[in-house]
Amino acid sequence: MTRRKEPVGSFQVPDEIEREILSRLPVKSLIRFKNVKKSWRNLIEDSTFIAMHLNCYGRNTDGFFVYGCYFYGIEHSKSLFDQPREFIIGSVNGLVCLSNKIGCFLKKDDRLRIHICNPSTREIMELPQCHHNHNDLFVAIGFGFCHKSNDYKVVKISYRRDSPSSEVQVQVYSLNMNSWKTIKMEIPSLLALSPFYRGNGCFNGAFHWQGLKMSPSKKVIKTIVWFQFEDEMFGEINLPNDPDFEGDAEFLITEYGNFFSCLIHERGENIVNGYKVWAMREYGVWDSWVKQLNIEVPTSQDQQIFRSIMECKYNEILFQDSHHRFVWYDPKTKQVEGQSESLLQWYFIRCRESLVSLSPKRCH
Repeated sequence: MTRRKEPVGSFQVPDEIEREILSRLPVKSLIRFKNVKKSWRNLIEDSTFIAMHLNCYGRNTDGFFVYGCYFYGIEHSKSLFDQPREFIIGSVNGLVCLSNKIGCFLKKDDRLRIHICNPSTREIMELPQCHHNHNDLFVAIGFGFCHKSNDYKVVKISYRRDSPSSEVQVQVYSLNMNSWKTIKMEIPSLLALSPFYRGNGCFNGAFHWQGLKMSPSKKVIKTIVWFQFEDEMFGEINLPNDPDFEGDAEFLITEYGNFFSCLIHERGENIVNGYKVWAMREYGVWDSWVKQLNIEVPTSQDQQIFRSIMECKYNEILFQDSHHRFVWYDPKTKQVEGQSESLLQWYFIRCRESLVSLSPKRCH
């Protein structure tokens, strides 16, 4: 009796190995693989696998999302956005939030357009309209993620100009619910928020803004205001008691070496620009602030001064010169390295590649 031969190619890859392999592939490939077989489509659209892919592949693929021009690290084309220029608010888990207005008065018939998109999958959605009164001062907006409910939220802060006390109005949007609600903001000493941040205010489940507050001695001082998305509450982080933060010095909120950080810009006198990096070694603990770096960046030979530090991560610091080109500063060599092409627009943010969907079934 002859032995029956197994057909060639009948080897079945175990499910757990298949998942492991797919979780390490780029989004563009996985989108194509959804058409290979139904089980792969179900797997790639599963929320558990999406989280696994974000952890395995996405965490090592931070690229630059440059709205309207280039997308370093993640393929992107301008056709994704057909609306007028927008401000980039923040990026979480590969999703990017944009708004067409910020830091302005809103008239009764003004339309505040807020979008969330995933540049990797080319999904984009416009949030439903949120209520505002005539001539409200729209101050700031933030974007973040709630781990417990697997929900993405947007917070909008404005001042009621028709209120005798310039009442603060806070509205929170939930992607799971696809709706807005109004909450209270309770920071009695807060005087103002700055909407004109650069970098990314998202850190540790909260969004952060520069602010001004009244000290016990009735002195106006700088501070950092945060909104925690999980519990939907506000708080503040006191800045270091150091001359670096006094006077007209500009500081930006960012991330350095995985620590919540501030970058202070000292304007030079046509020779060098000075930058200082302060990191909070233990988030929320005031006495853990440490000055990490003192940077001197020479102006270019044609006397073009670097505008500001835009991002701070992986022990390299990204600047932008007056020609809208990106340049890297290496703290180890203390050298400025590389120049990108001149950009037509310069709104940009670091964005991870991910499969996170904007579809309602995402939260199931």
